[in-house]
Amino acid sequence: MMSENIRKLIRKFVASKPRNTAEIVSWLEGQKEIQSSKTDISGLLESDETIIRIGTMRRSGIAGREYPLSEWATDEWVAHHERGLSIKEE
Repeated sequence: MMSENIRKLIRKFVASKPRNTAEIVSWLEGQKEIQSSKTDISGLLESDETIIRIGTMRRSGIAGREYPLSEWATDEWVAHHERGLSIKEE
């Protein structure tokens, strides 16, 4: 149940714009609703069908991170921002 609560909070956090894993972890640490726990954030995000990994960021200047530094967005954000892209026909 705690994982689902974390997912809901993260969905709200990334709904307005994509965030990277470090931003998400830092933001979660400041949330009163979340008890201090060592959660695999990347695994949690990957298991959520409504949150999509949209890219991986370079780790330059970030040392000692245990999780991949990826960018995440909601499926709704991705769908909205893909609308204007032109599709190349072969």
